[in-house]
Amino acid sequence: MNPFLDWCFKYLFGTEENKPHLIGFLNLMLMPQSPIVDVEFMNNESLPSSPEIKECVFDIVCKDQNGERYLIEVQNGKMIEIKDRIIYYTCRLMDRMGKRGSGWNYSDIKRVYTICLMNFTFESNPKLRRDIQLYDIDDNTLFSDKINIIMLQLPCLKAESLGECKANYELLLYLLKEMQAGMKTIDELKQEIANTTLPQETKEVFYRVLDTADVGSLSEKDQMRYESALKNYLDTMSCIEYATVKVREEGKAEGLAEGKAEGESMAKASIAKSMKEKGLDNKIIAECTGLTVEQIEAL
Repeated sequence: MNPFLDWCFKYLFGTEENKPHLIGFLNLMLMPQSPIVDVEFMNNESLPSSPEIKECVFDIVCKDQNGERYLIEVQNGKMIEIKDRIIYYTCRLMDRMGKRGSGWNYSDIKRVYTICLMNFTFESNPKLRRDIQLYDIDDNTLFSDKINIIMLQLPCLKAESLGECKANYELLLYLLKEMQAGMKTIDELKQEIANTTLPQETKEVFYRVLDTADVGSLSEKDQMRYESALKNYLDTMSCIEYATVKVREEGKAEGLAEGKAEGESMAKASIAKSMKEKGLDNKIIAECTGLTVEQIEAL
């Protein structure tokens, strides 16, 4: 099973049955002083306060036993405005903590952690993990730890075995990438885990994730959902590749020479139009191009 497909990631980490997987994921990723022992899934839709504000649909969102919030986003296809999207989603999640009435005050705001797993790089000098908080630019002191963003650029993971992983979170990323590649069987990955010096509790979490990811053990209904998710992903990637080639052929990318903003706008519109012609859903096109659904509908 490719864990980076939207349905698959939610199946592995976003259900009540597989909640222990998510708890293990968060503990490995964050290494908190006090381990997360329980989480409560929250509504993954953040409805706007007015029609003019963009709606948010999170991949997985939850809170722990202390009320701290966690948002996990998975992005397969390269997104032009990924940083802006993640900042916006983080702020929307924090905004949901506000309550009307005199009984609420700002000290009730809990820490928010946004973890974004990307199957692409978004910068010219990429690194595997970027941890972002609010800092004073003059003396580099922490201003607030209420906002925490972790950007993971998976192509930067160079480990070719669990033994080559340098940090606990890399262990999980390595397994997810191997599951996606499909070059090793589940039994081979389990043996690789067994040969490590990881605590048995951590090994058991990895074993359970691998067992859950076994496509052969899925119910008939879930197998159909998996195959549909895989088809949608392949169709989307094919359309993006086609649209990119078409932009080059038509010379649209040359518009960058006329001005970066204008050129990027032309490229986005051309790609979106080609994806529409291929029959892709407008929301998927919006995620891939950074355009709004309204802009896409007007094309």
